[in-house]
Amino acid sequence: MSTTNQQAKPRRDAFALAIRSHARAALVLAAAVVFQLAFIASFTGAMSRPTLQDATVGLAAAPTATRPAAAVPQVAGVSYRVLPSPAAATAEVRDGALPAALLVGARKDTLVVAGAAGLTLVTAIGEAVSAQEARAGVPVAIADVRPLPPGDPRGLGSFLLVIGWIIGGYLGMTLLSRVRGAAGASVRGTAVTLGMAALYAVASAALGVVLVDPLMGVLTGHPWTLLAAGSLIVFAATIVTAALTSLVGLPGIVIAIVMFVLLGNPTSGGSVPVQMLSSGYRFLAGLLPTNAGMGLVRGFAYFDGNQIARPLLVLSIYAGVSLVVCLGLALRRARAAASATATAPTTAAGPATTAPATTSGPASATGPASATGPASATGPASGRPGQQVAVPTRVGS
Repeated sequence: MSTTNQQAKPRRDAFALAIRSHARAALVLAAAVVFQLAFIASFTGAMSRPTLQDATVGLAAAPTATRPAAAVPQVAGVSYRVLPSPAAATAEVRDGALPAALLVGARKDTLVVAGAAGLTLVTAIGEAVSAQEARAGVPVAIADVRPLPPGDPRGLGSFLLVIGWIIGGYLGMTLLSRVRGAAGASVRGTAVTLGMAALYAVASAALGVVLVDPLMGVLTGHPWTLLAAGSLIVFAATIVTAALTSLVGLPGIVIAIVMFVLLGNPTSGGSVPVQMLSSGYRFLAGLLPTNAGMGLVRGFAYFDGNQIARPLLVLSIYAGVSLVVCLGLALRRARAAASATATAPTTAAGPATTAPATTSGPASATGPASATGPASATGPASGRPGQQVAVPTRVGS
C-alpha cells in the first residue's frame, strides 16, 4: 500500500500543477476580455452619439439691435452668457474662453465661433443656433474669428500629439522600471530614476515638436511653448506611472493604462468635445491629465497662451503628488531596511571561546600554545621535524 501511494503522489502533484497553470492562464485571458469590453464600452459610450450637452455661448446685443439679448430663444444643450457688448463677446471667443457668441443685430444676428475650440463643437453650435433663429425668422451669419491652422484643418494634430506624449510617458516609465530593477528601489536609485524620467520627458517633447512643426507643418509657430507643454505632459504621465507601480507593483501599470487610455482618451476633448459628452464623462474630463494636456497644447498652439491656468494646475498636481509618493516610499523602504539591520543579531550563536591545544607531544619548544590563535611550533611538535600543529578554536553554543 505504501509503495502504491508513493507511486501515485507524483501523478497527483503533476495534475495539481497543471490545474494551477491552466487556472492562471484562464484568469489572464479573462482579464484581457474584461479590459477589451471596458475599452469598447468606454469609447462607444463617449463617441457613438455625441450631442450638445453643456455648451456655454456668449450673448450680446448691438446698440442698433431691435430686440434685447434676453429675447433670444433658448437652444437645447446651450446656455447663454450675457456679455456687455459685441466687442467683449468677440474677444472672449478669440481668447478661447468661449467657443462661440451670438451677436444680436438690427436685421440679422451673427454667430462668431472659434474653430480652434473644436470643429465638431462649433459646427454643432452653429447648426443648433441657426435652426432656432430660423424658427424665429431671424437670419444668422457665422464668422470664425479663431480658425484652425491650415496644416491642421480638423484639429486632430494637437489631439494626436498629446495622445502620443501620454502613451510615451507611461510606456517609457514602464520600460525604465524594468531596466532599473532593484537599483531603483533605494532613495538614491529613486532620485536617479526620476532624473532619467525628467530628461526623457524633455527629449520626448522636443522630438514631438520637431515632428509636428518643421517636418510635418501641423502645429507651427510655437515651438518653445509646445516644448514646455510637452515636457510637463510627458513627465506627469511618467511620474504618475512610477508612483502607481511603487504603490501597488505591476497592477499599477494596468491602473495607468485605464487612467490614460481607457478613460483619458474619450474624455480628452480631442475626438469628441467635452461639451458633447454626458455628465459622467465631463466630470472625469476635469480630473484626468489627458484632458489637461489637450487644454494646455490648444492654449499654446491656437489661443496665444490663453486658457492654460487650469491645465497647468491639474498637470502640476499630478506631477507634484506623484513625486512626493515616489520619494516618500523610497524613504520608507530605506528606514525599514535600516531598522531591520539595526535589530538583526550580530552573531549566529554567541561569543567564541578558546580551548588549549592538545597534541601527542609538547605544543612548542618554548611553552604551551597561545589562547588567541593556533599554536605555532618553534621546534618539532610531535617528533617530526618542521611540522606545525594548528589548534582550532570552538564556537560556544
